[in-house]
Amino acid sequence: MTNTHDPDDYRLLHAAALLSLFCVGVYMSSFGPALPFIAHDFGVSLDTAGLMLTAIFTGSILSSAGVAIWLHGRHPRHLTIAGLVSATVGVLLIAAAPAWPLALLGGAALGVGDGLIIAALHILMAQTSRDAAAAINRLNLFFAFGAMVGPVWAAGVLEATDERWIVYTGIAALTSATLAMLLAAAAPSGEQMAAPEEAFRLPGNPTAWIMGGVLFMYVGAEFGLGSWVSSYTRETAGVGVLAGGLLTAGYWGALAIGRIISGIYFSRRREPSTLLAASAAGAGIAALVLALSSGNLAVAGAAAFGAGLCLGPVWPTTVAIASEGALASTTAATVTMGNSGGLLLPWLQGKVLVGAGPTQGVAVTAVLCALMFVIVMGFRARRPASA
Repeated sequence: MTNTHDPDDYRLLHAAALLSLFCVGVYMSSFGPALPFIAHDFGVSLDTAGLMLTAIFTGSILSSAGVAIWLHGRHPRHLTIAGLVSATVGVLLIAAAPAWPLALLGGAALGVGDGLIIAALHILMAQTSRDAAAAINRLNLFFAFGAMVGPVWAAGVLEATDERWIVYTGIAALTSATLAMLLAAAAPSGEQMAAPEEAFRLPGNPTAWIMGGVLFMYVGAEFGLGSWVSSYTRETAGVGVLAGGLLTAGYWGALAIGRIISGIYFSRRREPSTLLAASAAGAGIAALVLALSSGNLAVAGAAAFGAGLCLGPVWPTTVAIASEGALASTTAATVTMGNSGGLLLPWLQGKVLVGAGPTQGVAVTAVLCALMFVIVMGFRARRPASA
């Protein structure tokens, strides 16, 4: 439906939306430095602690799919409020859980909130902004800003206190403040900012499935490296928690720069699959250098930055290809396929890191990038014939 209000009416609403995605970036990136402490606190192995990521992605996929299948047509502001409540409950459970199963339950609750927040805010910003594409790009940038703050916050607190409850209680305070802002930013009277009534459908074209496969690998590579690079550098270079957190923040900051570069690239109306192939290749090379940089912190830092920079354009570029001439539900299905890469791939990467060694663990990212590159090159080779 068409928005009949001046977008300036939504300034507080938009501020709350951007801060919500900032929160998502903070809590998701905090697990990089925090996973070893979570493992220690609950008496589980480091790779078992990685199941926290699986719990989060499981909750997120279920709730975002619920928005697409059952909750389309609901007010996105209300869905975002529900998401922030669930996320706050989740981080508080992670902070205070006395046993590992309860901590995993907290991760699942956090994931449910995550899926609601992300799905609802993309609808809300598109419907209440003059330039929907620019508004959604701002959302993604605020996620990246939060992802830079999260590891620094977690690492700084953990190095000073060893207390995970301080890390996640602090994040709960941030999500609670964001919730208060969103509640204060009520939509104008009579406004019906409902999600479209279009029903969810499985993709009916091969491009959507192929790009879903690329996103599947990408999500595993992006969150896997972001979650384990701190542990990798601590084990190979002998650095402290804060140094590992700063390197993780650099990785996420580089990813934000990569997203900005992709925006510039698209503003010149260039062909997206070329950038996608180059990004996958560059990220794979950088991840391989990182894997082979054992003990050299300077090389590791530069390689992690390079990997983030090259991974940055992958998400927007892949979604742009998948959405060409497609229904919104087709794009949503492709994104859901991609997000499912977070269910097992980061955890499996942690198992490799613990079982085979840190070098082999980071090499998983290089393998995933190589698979992305092969899929994209195959897509490019077949596309002219099918056009």
